[in-house]
Parts: sequence; C-alpha cells; structure tokens
Amino acid sequence: MTKIAYNLVVLVLFASILWGCCKNKNECVEGSFRVQPFIEKYGDFWCTGNNEYTYIFNHKYQIDSLSYCTFSPPVAFPIDETDMVYIMVGKMAYHYRDTFYSKLFKDTCSKKLTYEVNMVQRDTVYNTFPGVVSMFCSVANIPADYQVEVKYKYVPLPE
Repeated sequence: MTKIAYNLVVLVLFASILWGCCKNKNECVEGSFRVQPFIEKYGDFWCTGNNEYTYIFNHKYQIDSLSYCTFSPPVAFPIDETDMVYIMVGKMAYHYRDTFYSKLFKDTCSKKLTYEVNMVQRDTVYNTFPGVVSMFCSVANIPADYQVEVKYKYVPLPE
C-alpha cells in the first residue's frame, strides 16, 4: 500500500469516527424505536381511593403536589430534571394475578414518546375487593417539546 493510499484510509477513518461522535443527538431517526426507562416500578406508587389515573409530568414538584399519592419505598429522583418525563398509571385489577407489562417507544421525527401498558389477566380468581394496580416510570433525555402518550389495553385470558 502506498503512503498516499495509507494516509487517505487513515483520513477517511478519522473523519468517520469524528462524524459519528459529533452528529446531532436530536436527529430524526425514521420510525419509532424501543427505549429503556430511567426508572420503572410496578406497585410502588398509589393514590388513595379506587380511582384509575394516568399522570404525565416533567418535574418532581408536580408529583409532590399530589398530596393523596404515595411512593413506597421513596424513589430517587435525578438532581437535574432537564428533559425528564414522569408517567404514573393506575388501573383497576379485578383478578388476583392481573399483571402490567409495558413497552416504551420514542419517535424522533414526530417528537413523540409512547408508553404502551398492557394489564394481562393471568388467572380467573377474583380479588375479594378490586383495587388499583399502579406503575411509575421516569424517562430521561426526552426534550420538553415531545408529545407523551399512554396507550392502555386490558388483555383477558383466552376463552
């Protein structure tokens, strides 16, 4: 390999690495892709009463303003809440082993975060008194201009 060809290969590799490191992180990626939440907890958050709820917040102080809601144990919130989204969902569970399953999707082109929550019926034994099953999710690196949507679906046992 000649010295000119070798230098050209090194230059192309260096430019490729530099371009990959310095690309705009808010660049549009076609379609939605699955992301991992910063924190996701099942059953550690609840609000008094038998009300179903869905809350979407950008700051811990908004959660603190819900005087009738509690975390147990307390959740560690980030010090810097820039580009954070907090999602809290509570849905009625009628069967003993109803269980949440969730997926989180980010679409950078349409600037949308979608939290898909399925409550799956795993048995036919009814709770003595139905209660609300709750879930808390916090997501980092979601710019403030993103639309946040929660899609909920109950999945009964097949008949």
